[in-house]
Amino acid sequence: MHRTRSAAFSLLVAVCGVAAAQTEAPGEPVTIPGAEFSSWKVNEVRGRFGRPGTAAAKVPAVLILHGSAGVDGRGAFYASALQEAGFATLEIAMFQRGGRPRAGHGATMPHAAAALKWLSARPDVNAERLGLMGFSWGGVMSVLIASELVQEQLGKDVPRPAAFATFYPVCTNMARFLSNAQHPFFGAHKRMSATPMLIHIGSRDDYEEGAQPCDRFVAMWPEAARSRVTVRNVEGATHGFDSQSGDRRFFDEFARAGRGGMVTVYSSPKEAAEARQAVVRFFVEHLSR
Repeated sequence: MHRTRSAAFSLLVAVCGVAAAQTEAPGEPVTIPGAEFSSWKVNEVRGRFGRPGTAAAKVPAVLILHGSAGVDGRGAFYASALQEAGFATLEIAMFQRGGRPRAGHGATMPHAAAALKWLSARPDVNAERLGLMGFSWGGVMSVLIASELVQEQLGKDVPRPAAFATFYPVCTNMARFLSNAQHPFFGAHKRMSATPMLIHIGSRDDYEEGAQPCDRFVAMWPEAARSRVTVRNVEGATHGFDSQSGDRRFFDEFARAGRGGMVTVYSSPKEAAEARQAVVRFFVEHLSR
């Protein structure tokens, strides 16, 4: 599947009308006032905000959170399609490649909090129709922010997204650390909100262990939350299968269910195109109606 690259890329172009991949999401650069979360604080957040070409006065908006590689083109890949479908998008920069915080996901929660508040305050954005999506590190954040426990920690002034789309959020590791009483987000999975969520996970994800790890993780959630989740298990796909920067291989201490190991990323244009269509349909269904 991953080696029929030219045919797969032709299909991607035909299905989605994609031009050359771009690193940054379409839109204008913005600087957002910072925010605090627990003991963490950020003074300002930089990102790119884009609106649909022709739109009503107030439009739904989607916040995009990057993975450990930083802003790397995946956000742009989805943002362009979302804007065409009538959504505003905001992709923020939380850190550069190699700058993943050792302190964990709490260290980047102020970035998401600041971005959500900024979006909700804009006169051209419908604050009741905010979506959130993220990749890997940002995917974990997306799952956490869907928890009522984390929403309470964020505070009442941070709006609650009405729909979540998360990509390969290292479900095996999340199930483990959220069950650890010493972890700052202990028990977040037991208080997941009944908010629509779409999860994409590849069957060859080197961070995971066992078959359908995200299905097993979601099975730990309250029934009301489970009923609002759709898990798309992408057969044969790796972690980062929608990569816009090619294949790569690297060591990560969190791979192999936290035992550490090499992670292989194969970009899969056909599966990426299908995932993008699924995400657009998901947000149209839950934010545009």
